Amino acid sequence: MINCYKINDEKFKSIYFSVNFTMNSNEQEISQNAILASVLSKSSKKFKNQSEIEKYLNNLYGANFDVNVEKFGDLYNIEFSIECVNKKFLPNNEDVVKYSLKFLHSMIYEQDLSFDSEIVNREKEYILDRIRSKKDDKLKYGVIKTEELICAPDNFSVFLYGSEEYVKNTTSAELYNRYLGMLNSSCITVIVSGNLSGYDDIETEIKDIFSDANSKFSYNELDYDTHNVNGEKNNIEEVNEKSDTNQSVITFGLRVKDTTCDDFFVLNLYNAILGATPSSKLFQNVREKESLAYTVRSRFYRFKSIIIIYAGIEEKNYEKAKQVIEKELEDMKNAKISDEEFNASKSSIIADLAEWKDSKIALSKMLISNLFVYHNTNIKIETMIEKIKEVTLEDVVNVANRINVEKIFLLGGETNE
Repeated sequence: MINCYKINDEKFKSIYFSVNFTMNSNEQEISQNAILASVLSKSSKKFKNQSEIEKYLNNLYGANFDVNVEKFGDLYNIEFSIECVNKKFLPNNEDVVKYSLKFLHSMIYEQDLSFDSEIVNREKEYILDRIRSKKDDKLKYGVIKTEELICAPDNFSVFLYGSEEYVKNTTSAELYNRYLGMLNSSCITVIVSGNLSGYDDIETEIKDIFSDANSKFSYNELDYDTHNVNGEKNNIEEVNEKSDTNQSVITFGLRVKDTTCDDFFVLNLYNAILGATPSSKLFQNVREKESLAYTVRSRFYRFKSIIIIYAGIEEKNYEKAKQVIEKELEDMKNAKISDEEFNASKSSIIADLAEWKDSKIALSKMLISNLFVYHNTNIKIETMIEKIKEVTLEDVVNVANRINVEKIFLLGGETNE
């Protein structure tokens, strides 16, 4: 049995099907999952290569198929998705939904279980390229490194595509065992998003086609607490890493203490005021006023109760940039937030949420995210907007005083003693 959820909106012309395998995974399994997802996206028993896949999808009026990997905190997710047109918009009401679902089933369950070594080795090289290239974008690498520093030893600290060592050493037999693990030890969640007019029995059709799918867990049974974080750290650790680059990167790893689900909306507003918008404190003061960074932002991780600040700077400005960032964090704690900052940040979040309603994929991502964060399928965009509107300055200051810096990372050189 699989867990199936629907989002119906008739303003769309197509339907997005998302089949998710969510699981606990260690570093070795994450590495193998990344290879596995890449292998499964390329062929099946019925579709021997990319050319056959593309030809079939074209015959379904250009249906789009993809396989993605992502992390929900310490959980790892492999998503198989296909998007196809609702029959009411096709000649003679030709129905491609059933064929799209059968294709998706084929790519997941009807595989050549020998896992040909040539295909496996080719996809291993692709994943190794992804791992090796993570340092190419210095800002992104700074964020990845900070995730690793602040979240170790949790699974979230492992890079999305795993480690070079484990990928290199994975055999076809091990990949087959990981495939069985994905099928038999995952929470399997299907989300249908889009124009479901004329598809009143779509859940029955999905469950018929995926009758061999057996979800090991429901979304609230996985051995994982989205707000389970490491104990509070009293000391700030500064870490430096050399890199051949003209620009350096400074990051701050922040931990939110004693979080609850109710903090989510407050933390989103806190993050927007701090560094997630052009009107934010970091952007206006670190970049515009002090000219210490060519870019600066902050990111809130709802699954791990952490915030990461990242900025591209010149190494000579490291100490000054650190001081200015620290001052902005203290100002947040001391309620030094103007009405303009507060209201502009609210408006920015509300505008972003409103845009989600125009994307089938964003709505699908929101639903599965809310499953694992809230264990709730009924939170709508309108509800989220109202929750943001209700956040007060006092709420933001309260949460600001539960946020502490744990890590400061410098990429590009050493600090000046």
